[in-house]
Amino acid sequence: MMKNAKKFLAMALALSMVLSLAACGGGSTNSGTPAASAAGSVAASSGDTSSAYPNDTISFVVPYAAGDGLDLSCRAMLENIDLPVNTLVENISGGSGTIGLQDAFGREADGYTVAILSNGPTIAQPLLNDTLTYTLEDWEVLTFITAPVLAVLGCNKSLGITNSDEMRQFLESGKTFTVGVPSMSGFGYVAAAAMFGQMGIMDNVTWVSYDGAPALYQAYLSGEIDFATFDDNFAAQYAAAGDDVTVGVVMNDTRSQYFPDVAAAGEWGVEGLGANIGFKAAAVKKGTPADVCAYLTEKINEAVVSEGYQNWCRDNYFGVLSEKDIYTGEEAFNMLVELRETNRTVLTAAGLL
Repeated sequence: MMKNAKKFLAMALALSMVLSLAACGGGSTNSGTPAASAAGSVAASSGDTSSAYPNDTISFVVPYAAGDGLDLSCRAMLENIDLPVNTLVENISGGSGTIGLQDAFGREADGYTVAILSNGPTIAQPLLNDTLTYTLEDWEVLTFITAPVLAVLGCNKSLGITNSDEMRQFLESGKTFTVGVPSMSGFGYVAAAAMFGQMGIMDNVTWVSYDGAPALYQAYLSGEIDFATFDDNFAAQYAAAGDDVTVGVVMNDTRSQYFPDVAAAGEWGVEGLGANIGFKAAAVKKGTPADVCAYLTEKINEAVVSEGYQNWCRDNYFGVLSEKDIYTGEEAFNMLVELRETNRTVLTAAGLL
């Protein structure tokens, strides 16, 4: 879908070099249209037609430490990208991911800084923290770099729960329980809180927040908590490694590809969780020239559907996006807007907004 416009755009490039370039618009379908010339570059956004984009290193800002899932997927994608310049991954962590995104947002909108977005710093934190310099609307979302993931609820083996029916019976029994989350602003917390709220059992829950997924997982294995929220791909990876992981429900409208025998919360009558996904997206600052956005989108999507990257995703339990599954920038942006409204509802009900 993103490859069909090359001939037209190659001819249009000469015109674009003498006309002023339009800036990217929020959720514009232009972000899903290739703009590479025959030489594999586009006219420089500065108006200097003697140079072309890209002609310098492109930085990819990951707002978490090296080794995080966002970091690993970004690096694997860049190993399969075809660019005429070097790329640099900058890990700028802290502030639940907001420090890195604020750093990226403070740079020029010239296509030489690509931010890798995820739930917490992109969706929840701007709702919770009005001192941040950016909101979702300040980013031009180019594309997702992995298939969206779903949140699942894992149960401690000491509870004796072995399937979805037993999970539901326990949750509706009136018993109190603890739930561990890697962050109180992450999509796992949002999914669980929305589900418990509709089931009328929020008063039975004691939340325990950990510093990231690894710490949460260790607490889960040690029996420190009754339940834990996991990304479905990571829960599958834990199970494949031989760890004792029992998933009782997928906190979404649909079942997980990794746990097809586990019920979705939608099957229990819980509504509105379809938009609650975990995402990894590439974005640039709003105001980046449209042809630069299109060029980056094409190159990133080519890497995402490459055999090397897809094999890496399968081997490491990251969701694979085939060419027919690629989201346009507009589609991705609209999904994130819907996701934000789910977050707003849950965070408001929790008294956090």
